Amino acid sequence: MEKDLMFTEEKREIEILEFRVGGFSYGIDINDTREILPYEKKLRKIPSSHPYIEGVDMPRDFVIPVIDLKASLKLEDVDEYKDEMLIVTNINDMNIGFHVDNVEEIHRITTADITKPGRKLSTSVKGVVTGILTVNKKRIEILEFRKIINEINPDIIF
Repeated sequence: MEKDLMFTEEKREIEILEFRVGGFSYGIDINDTREILPYEKKLRKIPSSHPYIEGVDMPRDFVIPVIDLKASLKLEDVDEYKDEMLIVTNINDMNIGFHVDNVEEIHRITTADITKPGRKLSTSVKGVVTGILTVNKKRIEILEFRKIINEINPDIIF
């Protein structure tokens, strides 16, 4: 979800997909999600690719690059239950998969429920967290996948 749309005065209803990576809870606007797939460890490696790209997968009739979200957020691996999934996004007509530890649930909220991120964030990557959602005392950092994609390939303009 773009930051400008999130903090406008107009309250809008949105749905946030919650998922876990590296022991932290994150979320994205469900409108940026095409589908959620089981993570297949049999990815085809791409020689000389960016270190955050694990490889490519072809779940059906389309090829998607798979980004290791944990690596791109500079997070450590933690020992917790994992049901690894791919969140396939369709941003600017590009299908890209993000490898996550678990997909949790979808929260229906209004933009007024999201607060601006402070200094204390789970990741040191600047600008990727665009907001904070607190649900049942759980803190969910809203991510902007476009920023991660831009870091991997700055030639892609969003």
